[in-house]
Amino acid sequence: MEDLFKKFIYTGIGWISITTEKFKNTIDKFIEDGKITAEEGKKIVDEFIKNSETRKEELEVQFNTVVDKLINSLKFAKSEELKKLEKKVAELEALIAKESKGKSDKKE
Repeated sequence: MEDLFKKFIYTGIGWISITTEKFKNTIDKFIEDGKITAEEGKKIVDEFIKNSETRKEELEVQFNTVVDKLINSLKFAKSEELKKLEKKVAELEALIAKESKGKSDKKE
């Protein structure tokens, strides 16, 4: 489930990157057509990138908060907890196997 959320975040970041690239191309076209100066274009692109980076960081924080709340509310086991349980199950299986072997040895 965590992988799904990570893919969602990466998709969003990819979308921002594509949008930024297309925005730069549009500004470059405006400069070529003489609609704005190169200095104005650079200022616009720099401001857009600055806002995009800030917004991306805000989205990541918000998304991580939502994911953490969702995971906690659904009571998903964390990987550390699963590892502890797997170790405990293995110990119990070994103990049961040892006791079963001891009982079968006594019957003979």
